[in-house]
Order: sequence, then C-alpha cells, then structure tokens
Amino acid sequence: MAARVAAQLSKENHLEVETAKGGLGEFSVSIDGQKVIDTNRLWYPTPGKVVARVRKLLAQQPS
Repeated sequence: MAARVAAQLSKENHLEVETAKGGLGEFSVSIDGQKVIDTNRLWYPTPGKVVARVRKLLAQQPS
C-alpha cells in the first residue's frame, strides 16, 4: 500500500515522497515531521483515504 500511496501523491501533487521500512504491520504518514496517519496491524485506511487526508492537510498549510 505504501508504494501505491507514494506513487499517487508524487504523480498527482508533484510531492517529494520518501518511504521507509517500519515495524511489523506499521503504516505511518508524516508531513514535515507531523504524523498524519499512524496505524497498527489491525487497522489500515484505504490508499484513497490516505491521499485525501494528505491533500486536506496540505491545503491547510500556508504557502
């Protein structure tokens, strides 16, 4: 899932996306050190929800 989310954000939003291996079942997304999504192995959002949350947060940030 991380690869799909990274590819979609890079392509559509022209963002620099960096992936890193996490712990077993971990999927986290951060923007400039601020966690946007932090999951565990029992709950995973869909890639679309991750992208939507990132877009929303980016839209709220000052230019």
